[in-house]
Amino acid sequence: MGTELVRIDELRLRVPGLTEAEARRIGEEITRLVADELPSRGSMRQFSLLDVRLSIPASVSIDRLAARIADEILNKLQ
Repeated sequence: MGTELVRIDELRLRVPGLTEAEARRIGEEITRLVADELPSRGSMRQFSLLDVRLSIPASVSIDRLAARIADEILNKLQ
């Protein structure tokens, strides 16, 4: 098996109402969740751009929001 590389050059999120610190935290959590899950998901495709759009209620916690976004990214990669 060859060496596999996952690289996210840029992650842009538009989440109204987040502070800068919350936005940074959610971005880091999304990155961690995606990285942790990739090995168990098997083969992934390569993308130069991945556009993910979700509608999530405002009442969702930041941790749950990160998990929902990470899940959608992983689903799009398969």
